[in-house]
Amino acid sequence: MRSSETWVCVSDGAHAQFYHCDAPAYALEPVMGFGIPGSGRTFADRLAGQLDRAARTSLFRQLVMVGPEPVLRDVKVSMAPETLSMVVGALEKNLSKATPRELEAHLSEMLPH
Repeated sequence: MRSSETWVCVSDGAHAQFYHCDAPAYALEPVMGFGIPGSGRTFADRLAGQLDRAARTSLFRQLVMVGPEPVLRDVKVSMAPETLSMVVGALEKNLSKATPRELEAHLSEMLPH
């Protein structure tokens, strides 16, 4: 995977999809080969762990989170402080079925300009 400027994490509490946006005027593209592993931990803990690992390996510099308020709250509580400091925006809305173009419309102010 290539390093990306901004990642967008869209979650509904059971599934997560990751997108990257490398520079202004570039469309959101799915991050391939990055998912949530199964384990005994809660979904929020697993998602936070994956985001922490991605942050530690410099896969993104900024993170935008999208999901229902309880999901975002639980994931943020489980994140490492270093990863949490990379969050540049959050949208408390379930957009898990949205297309990348629809996400861009909702997130235009949070994505690189």
